[in-house]
Amino acid sequence: MSGPTPPTIPAPNLPQPLRPTTSDLPTKGIAFSIMGSFLLTLNDTIAKFLTADWPVGEIMALRGTVILFVIIGLLQLKGRMSALRIQNKTAMGVRALAITAATFTFLTALSLMPMADALAIVFISPVFSTLLAIVILQETVGWRRWIAMAVGFAGVFIALNPGGLLSDAPAAYGWQVAMLPLVTALLTAIRDVSSRRLVSGDDSLAIMFYTVLAVVISGYTTVTAGSWQMPGLFDIALILGAAAFMFGAYFFQIESFRFAPVNLVAPFRYISLIFAAGMGYAIWNDIPTWNMALGSIIIVASGLVIWWRERQGAANPTEAEKMEPRP
Repeated sequence: MSGPTPPTIPAPNLPQPLRPTTSDLPTKGIAFSIMGSFLLTLNDTIAKFLTADWPVGEIMALRGTVILFVIIGLLQLKGRMSALRIQNKTAMGVRALAITAATFTFLTALSLMPMADALAIVFISPVFSTLLAIVILQETVGWRRWIAMAVGFAGVFIALNPGGLLSDAPAAYGWQVAMLPLVTALLTAIRDVSSRRLVSGDDSLAIMFYTVLAVVISGYTTVTAGSWQMPGLFDIALILGAAAFMFGAYFFQIESFRFAPVNLVAPFRYISLIFAAGMGYAIWNDIPTWNMALGSIIIVASGLVIWWRERQGAANPTEAEKMEPRP
């Protein structure tokens, strides 16, 4: 014989523990993005300083060698050496070749023109990425992004000032030199589009390893065909500093996506243009011409509009893209 059913006692209404999300601290994410951009500018500053005496290939080789050892050390510490097996080898090959060529053209540009000028033209890469996504990935683009791309190319035309059409006092370098960062932007776009083809299971450090390995091999190959500048202690310190700044930049860029949405922090990379202009003026007394300044503003505005429109869709960068903001 069963007795009466005891009354159900409601569970206490205890507050649930808060779960950390990837977008809880947007201010911290933005701060990390700005710090990453600043460290990348310091890396560019050292690279430009070295190009005065060093072959570009040697800078690529030595800086990349330091980064390779760091990557291998990290993989061994984590017990993840097996992660070096890449699933999509074709996409990895295209990506590695693109970033290798982009590194060479960007460093060459730094040796021939002000850092802020080169960086401003490189920022046209979102336009190229959109165009390649249309052709290769069959993505659909609305009329607003088409207008933004057209405005971006207009900004490049103003910045390049081909033939001195816009000013009687063109920049100290010819427009042919200014084509180097433009080619860098195209190669960077190829890198980004190929990154979307990489299998999501591929390890980020492994993707970075093969990319840097291609840069190192290319650098040493280039040097063997030319001359080798024997580095002194100060030069070695500069190379180590450049590698440290680049790795620190990658860390802060990745962490910025951990604390804030991608499309919130990504536009803050443009602040590196301000850092580059400040460094260029402080070290080399570089003052941008009016057409370069106006073109830079238009290029940045175009990129921001494209990023804004991408917020409406699902276009998020891969882990590999996060690790390599620029060459």
